[in-house]
This record gives sequence, C-alpha cells and structure tokens, in this order.
Amino acid sequence: MTDDTPDAEELLQQSKTQKRHETDPADITVADEPTLVDAVADAYASDISENLTIRDGNLAALFAGLEETGELEAVIEAAADELDRDRDGTSKAEALRLLVRVALGEVAPETLEAGAKGYQQFRESQDYEF
Repeated sequence: MTDDTPDAEELLQQSKTQKRHETDPADITVADEPTLVDAVADAYASDISENLTIRDGNLAALFAGLEETGELEAVIEAAADELDRDRDGTSKAEALRLLVRVALGEVAPETLEAGAKGYQQFRESQDYEF
C-alpha cells in the first residue's frame, strides 16, 4: 500500500512559499471603526466644541512674552505665509490655530488631507438636505 499523502514537513515548506492574495493595508478597515475622513465628517455634523485647550506653562509664558513685546503678530504672519492663508486677527488663538496647522502639515500632512476630505464629505452631505 502506497502513501500518497504528503508529510507534514513538506506541507509546511509549501505553505511558506505560497502567497495569499495581496491586500493594501490602507484598504483594511476594522468593523465598526470609522476612517478618519468619516470621523471628521461626523464631527462636523455633531455639536462639537470649537475650543481646544492646552496646558503648558512654558508656552503660556512664551505667548505672554510675544504679546508683551509685540512679536506675536510676526509669528502669526509667518504661520499664515507658510500656509498661504489670510490671517483672521492678531490674538493668541489665531497664532495657535495657524501654528497647529503648520505643525500638522510638517509631521502628518495626511492628517490635514483627511481633515479636508472629511469637511468636503460633510459639505456634500449638507447639499442634499433641505
């Protein structure tokens, strides 16, 4: 009687050389976990606070110094120029708003792109409502 069944070692070696179908990791979504674009669009549609709060004594002192010396406006102007945007004022809030965008653009540009796409998705969903 002949044994036509491959042995375990042979099967193991074959499995190491076989490839499963190719899947782009960006296309993988976890069930019930929205994409960043979807989460941003949902946030626009909900009643979110427009305020962000940071606690940092060193930054607070720096911004107080910038205001006192009149240098805050130059920081705002530089950040607005970097983003190729018009500025909306000369307050600490304006400086922080622009500087956070500059920083995100430097360290995580895809995050800003997702934010823009989320906003666009939100706006498109509003166009269909009366």
